[in-house]
Amino acid sequence: MEKYGRLTAGFVKRQYFPHLLMVLLFVALSGGFVSFRGLEDAQAAKVMEMYVAFTGILLFTPLFMPEQDREIWDLERSKETAMWQLYLPRILLAVLVCILVVSLFMGLMVRGGGSFDVGSLFLGACCEILFLGSIGFFASAVTNQVVVGYMIAVVYYAINIGGGKYLWKFALFQMMKGEYGSWGCWLLGAAVLLVSGVVVRERVRRRGWL
Repeated sequence: MEKYGRLTAGFVKRQYFPHLLMVLLFVALSGGFVSFRGLEDAQAAKVMEMYVAFTGILLFTPLFMPEQDREIWDLERSKETAMWQLYLPRILLAVLVCILVVSLFMGLMVRGGGSFDVGSLFLGACCEILFLGSIGFFASAVTNQVVVGYMIAVVYYAINIGGGKYLWKFALFQMMKGEYGSWGCWLLGAAVLLVSGVVVRERVRRRGWL
């Protein structure tokens, strides 16, 4: 456990810290883009789905950044450590920060006198943000390019603006319509993509690709 703690701390210090700063800046500037006063269900959901959802992309897509360095990747491949042991702490860290960000925004909206279902919105927002972030995570795992992961996640977000009806239960922005039942599909989709991303990296390691 101490070993993985050191590895995760090194990851945060060398690669992840700028992305955490971006999330902090994103949160700090939120007051200039959204209002937190007197929000009802649809308005509160819009804040979470149209704005806060981007934190998922910022938090989960760069989790494979160290492995873009060939020297680091070769060093990791030379060891017997399974990839899931390396990536699980990173994923848990991103999930924790995601929950903290959602909690902060929920608190701001409640403090602003909002009238909405706090529990349903919190659960739905966490699952939706996790799902959107897992798309960037998986794309980054397959391509070994964080930039491509960002692009694909943003494209998926954009497709939902006008073409969500083609994405079935995995469409975003459902809570703004008063539909809070999609959280299970978002959570399932996120779990599949996160696990698949790690499995891809494990197979790449074993076969010596990249």
